[in-house]
Amino acid sequence: MQTLGFDRLVTNFQPVVDIDSGIVVAYEALSRAFFDDSPVPPDRLLRDAYRDDTAAELDSAFLDSALRAIETQGLESPHSVFVNVEPASLAHGRVPQALIGAPPLVVEITERALTTDPGSLLAAAATLRAAGHLIAIDDLGAEPASLALLPLLAPEIVKLDMNLIRRQPDRMAAMTMTAIAGYAERSGAIILAEGVETPAHITRARAFGASLAQGWHYGKAAATTDEAPGVTRLRPARGRHALDVVDEPGGTTPFEVVAGAAPVKLGDRALLLQVSAFLEERAGAGGDSAVLLATFQAEDNITPATRIRYEALVGSGCLLTAYSTRASAGLPHPARSVVVADDDPLAAEWDVILLTADYAAALTAREIDPTRHREGLYEFALTTDRALVRRCARALLSR
Repeated sequence: MQTLGFDRLVTNFQPVVDIDSGIVVAYEALSRAFFDDSPVPPDRLLRDAYRDDTAAELDSAFLDSALRAIETQGLESPHSVFVNVEPASLAHGRVPQALIGAPPLVVEITERALTTDPGSLLAAAATLRAAGHLIAIDDLGAEPASLALLPLLAPEIVKLDMNLIRRQPDRMAAMTMTAIAGYAERSGAIILAEGVETPAHITRARAFGASLAQGWHYGKAAATTDEAPGVTRLRPARGRHALDVVDEPGGTTPFEVVAGAAPVKLGDRALLLQVSAFLEERAGAGGDSAVLLATFQAEDNITPATRIRYEALVGSGCLLTAYSTRASAGLPHPARSVVVADDDPLAAEWDVILLTADYAAALTAREIDPTRHREGLYEFALTTDRALVRRCARALLSR
C-alpha cells in the first residue's frame, strides 16, 4: 500500500439519520489513510492517484477496507451502509469485483462520474443494481450538467452537495432545488443532505426536500457503531421508480424509440435545419445544465459553422456529444466524439437530443431516399415528452 501513498487504512462509520424521528437508518463507511501514523489528506491521495493512473487501485484498497469493517460490525442487513466508488473504477462499464456478491449496499457515485463518461456509468449502474445494490448520486449540485443527466442514471438516493445547505442561496441553488423536486416527484427517490451541523442546516435541508441527513449535528464518523440501523427506508416512495426505464421496451436508435410512440411526418432539410438550430439555442439558454447529443450520418456533415456553434455551446457549459461514422475532428474540448459503424442503423439517422434541468426535446429523422439527396426529404418525429427523450438519450449513450 505504500506505493499508493499510505501504509494503513482505517474505516469509520457516520450515521445517516431520519430527520423527523432522529432514528439511524444507515451508516456511511468513510475510510482514512495514514502514513507513519500521520493522516494523509484524501484529496491529495486522489489527486496523486489520478495523476499516476492508480485511481482504480486506490479505490479498490479503500473498498476492501470498508467491506472488512462492515463485516466486523455486522452491518450486513440490506442497504444499511453507503460506500463510495470512484469514477475510475467504473470506466468502460466495469464495476469493482468486490461488490459482486457483497451484501446489498448503497453505492455512492460522485456526479463528476456522471459527466465524464455517462454511457459507461449507466452500464456500470445496471450491473450494480443486478447485484442487489442501490445507487446514490453524491454531491449533486456541484456540477450543473449532472442535473440534466439525473433521470438517466435514475438514482434511488440523491445526496445534496453540502454547499447547497451551507451557503447563501443563489440561482444555482434555485435551479438545483427545482430539478431535484421534479425528479423526486416523478421517481419517489429519497433526498439526503450531508454536512449538516446546525439547526439552520436542517431547515435548509428540509426546504430541498431532504428526509434523511448526516453530519456532525447527528454524529461524527466513529470506528464502531453505537446502534443498529432502524427499519430501512432506503426505497423509492412509489411503486414504479424512474429506473424502470432501463427495462422499457423500445428501439435501439432514437428514431426507432420515437417513431414507435409519436407521429412520423414528412419534412424537408431546410425545415429540419431550423428545428436543429432552435434546439441548439435552447441548449445555450439552458446553460450549464444542458446535455446535447447529436448524430451526423458522416463526419463531413459537421460543418465549420456547426463547429463554431458547438464551441459557443461548450463555452456555456453544455455537455456535448457528437456521433458520426468517422471521428469528428476539431470539436471543441471537452465535447466528445463517438464513432458509429457504417452498418449501425444509427448511421442513417439525423438526431438532436436535448436535456436540461427543465426542458427535454428530441428531433429524429431519416432521409427518404439517400440516392436522391438533393431533394432533401426526410421522415421525422419530434417530441418533448421527457420519458421518450430520456429513452432516446439512453439509446445513444449505450454506444
